[in-house]
Order: sequence, then structure tokens, then C-alpha cells
Amino acid sequence: NIKDIDAIFELKRRGYHLAAVTGEDTEIVNYFRGRFPWDYFYCGCKKKLDAIRALVDKLGLSMEQAAYIGDGKYDLEILPHVGLSVCPADAIREARLQADVVLHQAGGGGCVWELLSILEACQQPDIDPGRYFLTRMADHQLIFKKMAADQALSSKIASVGQALSDRLKKGGQLLLCGNGGSAADAQHIAAEFVGRFYKERPALRAEALTTNTSVLTAVGNDYGYERIFARQLEAKAGPDDVLVGISTSGGSKNVLEALRLGKKMGLLTVMLTGARYPSELDGLCDFVLSAPSEITPRIQEAHIFIGHFWAEFVESKIFSAGQV
Repeated sequence: NIKDIDAIFELKRRGYHLAAVTGEDTEIVNYFRGRFPWDYFYCGCKKKLDAIRALVDKLGLSMEQAAYIGDGKYDLEILPHVGLSVCPADAIREARLQADVVLHQAGGGGCVWELLSILEACQQPDIDPGRYFLTRMADHQLIFKKMAADQALSSKIASVGQALSDRLKKGGQLLLCGNGGSAADAQHIAAEFVGRFYKERPALRAEALTTNTSVLTAVGNDYGYERIFARQLEAKAGPDDVLVGISTSGGSKNVLEALRLGKKMGLLTVMLTGARYPSELDGLCDFVLSAPSEITPRIQEAHIFIGHFWAEFVESKIFSAGQV
């Protein structure tokens, strides 16, 4: 990518020491060796971590002063040992879980230029508010672009919307749960159904299981915090209902407990989460909807958008034009 080529030369101009470390020794590797202004180039290197440590010592630096970008299984041993570990968006899952920063761009798609901007931000303790806002806005926009391009995710979101419409029309209800900011999102989404979104129409049955403080504290005290949502399902849920759990990490124990019980009771179970979620969710829920980010506020912004879509779709589906 032209942006990546420019970024490598720009890194050199700004005074960074540049090193490439690869286990391969091929014609294409040697092409890249001569194409870019590397200060150090290690090819056919089977012990990458040892090579980097030796280089850092040679430069009189510490591993904390090294940034490393990698995307494959042979990079995993290095990522925990450097000051800034980075991987592109298309890195293997293990690398994305281990890296400090997961870039928005894929390898060869401008990720080195994105890395340059992160390195420069690390060098600037004073934050310009206008630039800071625009950077966060760009992050927000990119997540929604990724969502729009993900046909599998779009299809699942639409399927849940259709199921919500069908079940609410038959008298079922929408139940939501989450912790902290996700608890607030649960209440927000429930309010869109009980109140209105765009249309003047009868109320739709929806409830956040996060609002009754007497129930939450009583169940938490008597049965444990993990049971605060599941216990409420026992009291009020039926097989025609939809349960939406919200957890940016995908690991909230009380939400998982509710989803397990909900599935056992025959509810349609849905989890709103982020890109880094435990694999057990795939077998625990009917639908796992993962926002393509590992940054909590960006994930939450995506969750509210999905909730708004469901409210608008269900309202339009159940109540035709002119009907109240």
C-alpha cells in the first residue's frame, strides 16, 4: 500500500530506529530489504525475541522503548515483552488478544501509517482538544463502516429485529440486562419500546432487569451477585420472550448466568458484546452480536445504534402507517 510505503520513510525521517525481523529468507524478503530504509534487517531469524533484545541492548535502550507490530503466530512470543505491542486488524485472533493496540487497518492497507500516528501521540503529552475530538470521531465512523461491510453481522441484527417483531406482536416481551454503562443501555433500549420511537402507538412490552434496587440488593445478598438477573427471569419470563444481555467484554458473570437460564427456559437469547469475547458465548446464545471494536465506549455506541434500529424496525413492522 502506498500509504505504508510513505509511512516507513516518514518513520525514518522522524528519527525512529527501524528494524524488520522475519523467519523467511526468500526473494520477496530480499526485495523488501532493499526497498525500504531499514536500520536493521534480520531475515531467516528463528529466534525473533532474542534478536530484538540484542538490538535494544546494542542501541542502549530498554524493551519498554520498543514498539513492535506483528500479525502471526511467530509474533506471539514478542508482543508481551515490548513497551508497545501492535497488530493490524487482520492479525490472527491470538495476536489481537495479546496486543496493546489493534489497528483499524489490515496489513498492507495503511496500517503502518496508522501506527505512526499512534507513536506520535505517545510522544505528545499535551492534547489538542480539536484534534482529539476528530480522532475519536474517526474511530466512531470506522466502526460503523466495518459494521455496514459485515454482511453476517447485519444479517444477525436484522434476524433479531424480525424475531422481536414476531414475539412482541404475539404478546411476548423484551428483557434486557447489563452492568454499569451496559445497565444504562438496557434501560435506554427498554424505554424506546415502552414509550415510542417515531410513531404514536400502543406501548410495547420491554423491561430492563437493572432497575429494581430492592430486588437487586436482596438477590445479591441472599443468592450472590451472579444471580441478580437470572432470579428475575424465573419470576417473569416466558418462552415467547426475548432476552438481550449486554456486556462489552462478553464476560459479565451475571449476564452469562441469565443467558444460560434464558436458553434453558426457551427464550430467544441475544448477547451484545465487543470484538474480544469468550468463545463460550457462541454456544450459549442464539445470537452473538459483536461490535467490531475492543474499545469500551465505541462498543457501547454501536450497541445503542443496534437498539435504536430494533426499536424503529419493530415499531414500523407492528404498527403500519396511520395505525395507532
